[in-house]
Amino acid sequence: MSDPKAISMRRVAGKSLTALAAVVGLVLTAACGPSGGTSPTVGRERPATTPADPFSTDPAVTGVQSLFDLDPELEEQVGTVLIGPALDIDGVAEVSLQSPYMDDVLSGVCGTRRGNGVYGSAFGQRREWKASGLRIQQFAAVWGINSAADAVAQIRSRLGCGTYRDREGLHRVLGERELSRLSGLDDQLMFCEVINEEGPEGSTHLCTVLLARGEIASRIQARADTAERAEQVTRELAAPAAKRLAAVS
Repeated sequence: MSDPKAISMRRVAGKSLTALAAVVGLVLTAACGPSGGTSPTVGRERPATTPADPFSTDPAVTGVQSLFDLDPELEEQVGTVLIGPALDIDGVAEVSLQSPYMDDVLSGVCGTRRGNGVYGSAFGQRREWKASGLRIQQFAAVWGINSAADAVAQIRSRLGCGTYRDREGLHRVLGERELSRLSGLDDQLMFCEVINEEGPEGSTHLCTVLLARGEIASRIQARADTAERAEQVTRELAAPAAKRLAAVS
């Protein structure tokens, strides 16, 4: 007959081993789990994506392709797309940024937000400049889910909203503007808006140019006190921005 005391000791030992295995498993999971959005190329921490479905990893839902699925050389190419730092515009000076790195949607026009299939960027970088009555920003990044041209087409399809509101106030979309064809690109788009048109402090005029080649897109935006100034500066910077983008292999 089996010794009852020996049986009891084997049961206790078995439970101890099971508990130990569970603890080891948790430790390994924590040590080897996801990196929380850290770039595989330079180890720079980036904000984690917040998709519409927090449990989804489908790019069609999140609008974002994993950094680990992108060619790391694209990050270096993004930096070459930025114009400046000096601009040949009287009175304009570069704005000192805490960090040039930023990821975004290609345009927030008509309330466009990341998620639900809206394309979001990777490896994004920006520069900003300002002068009296003028603010300029360039943003360049990778759109790896499809192509950068698809991201431009998505924004073009949203321009008919009329008006929308964001942190800057009430926007009225004035529509697409004709822009001379820029060589070496897959797509280009220019449009303008007016912000707080009836506001007591006066309106702000905003014009945007979107340029696409391969997986990289570049955005130029100018905010000015007058519609003429916003449109003139945006057109003026579209050509050098397109030249930089077209030079990307």
